[in-house]
Order: sequence, then C-alpha cells, then structure tokens
Amino acid sequence: MNEIPSMVPDRDHMDTHLGNRRAKEQEIAPPGYYRARVERASTWPVRIMLALLTLAVGANGYLGWYFYNEMYQTDLRQTDLRLGDLELQLNVTGQEAAEEARSLREGMEIAIEQYDLLWANWRRINQEIEDIMSEIARLGLVNEGQDEATANNSGQIATVNDAMSDVQRRVNGINNDLQSLDDLVAEHDREMRNLGEMEGDLESIRQALSSGDSTVLGLVGRLEYMEQSMESVNAHRLQINQTLFRLQEQIESLQTLISGQSSVQ
Repeated sequence: MNEIPSMVPDRDHMDTHLGNRRAKEQEIAPPGYYRARVERASTWPVRIMLALLTLAVGANGYLGWYFYNEMYQTDLRQTDLRLGDLELQLNVTGQEAAEEARSLREGMEIAIEQYDLLWANWRRINQEIEDIMSEIARLGLVNEGQDEATANNSGQIATVNDAMSDVQRRVNGINNDLQSLDDLVAEHDREMRNLGEMEGDLESIRQALSSGDSTVLGLVGRLEYMEQSMESVNAHRLQINQTLFRLQEQIESLQTLISGQSSVQ
C-alpha cells in the first residue's frame, strides 16, 4: 500500500519558500523610484540647452555692444578731426577776412576819391562846353561871315557832346557798381559777425566732445552748417574782388577818356 504524503511540508521546503518570498519583496522598488529616475534623466538635456542659449544670447549682446561702441568711437574721432580742420580754417579765414576787409575799405576810399576827381573833371569839361557855346554865340553876333569857323566849332561841340554822353554813361555805371559794392561789403560784414559766432560754437562743440556727449549726429550737423557758412564767406569775398576789379577798370577807362578830351580841347 502506497504511502500517503504528509500534509505538513518539510522544514527545508518552508525555509526555501520563505527565502524566495523575502527576496522578491526586496526586489520590489519603492513607490516613485522609477519616476524620480526618469525625471532626473530627462531634465539634463533641457538644462544644457538653456545654458547654451544663455551663452549665445550673452555673446550676441556683447558683440552688439562692442560693434556699437567701435562705431561710436569712430564717429567721435572723425567728428573731432573735422572739428580741428574747421577750427584751423576758421582761424585762417578770419585773419584773411580781416586783412581783406581792411584792403577793401582802402580800395573803396581810393575808388571814391578817384570818382570825386572824375566828377570834378566832368563838371569842368561841361563848364568849358558851355563857355564854348557862349563864345560861338558871341562870334555869331560879331561876325556873321565866319560861317566856316562856326561850323568847325559846331563839329567840335558835337564831338564833345558825344564824349560827354559816354562819360555820363560810364559815371552811371560806376555809381551802380559802387552801390553793388556797398551791398556786398555790408553782406561781408554780416558774414564776419557770423564767423565770430562760429568761434563760440566751435568751443561749445569741443566741450561737448570732451564731456563725452553722445549726440554725435547733432554735432556733425552743426559742423556741416559751419562748413557751409565758410563756403558762403569765401563766395562773398570772391564776388567783392570781382566787383572791385570791374570798378577799377571802369575808372581807368573813364580817366583815359577824360584825358583824351582834355588834350583835344
């Protein structure tokens, strides 16, 4: 008869079962263990990307500031150089303008003296013509037979009258040139006063550059305006010189004409 197995397990079997059960319990991870590992593993790439983006933004900001500072310093140096050149030109132009103003006034005084002399000669010649006319009238009354002499005198009078008309025309031209010269000299005086004001502007611009004022564009605009004013002064000086030269030519021509008429008489 077969043996009936025992309902009570062996002690060794029980020990093995209990050991396996404890091992399985130890292998079971606590709650949230895998989730924490997944979270720790997934945040590192994000942190690296944020760090790289921060570095890129910082580098771009630094490069932008660097290039802006270089451009600003370049504009500042160019403005300073232009300021120095303009200051030198202003000093030279101011000295030349002062000398030319004295020369212009002396030239105007000489021209006015010559004009007064010419006007006196013209009055003298006109008086002589009137005397000749009176003499012709007297001769006509004294001797009506001297028709030929009277005709000759009449021809001379006609010639003198033509010359006097030419003299009058030239005198009128000189008067117009003198008036134009007065206007040019007045304009030149205003430009000279503007030069004095520009010296103060140059000093204020230099102080602004020394204090590190950032309005470089405004300073450049003021420099361009001052350069245009310098060009205007030079243009007026050239126009005055041309007018004086033309006036001198007319006076010399008038002197020659009056001298020729005096020698004929």
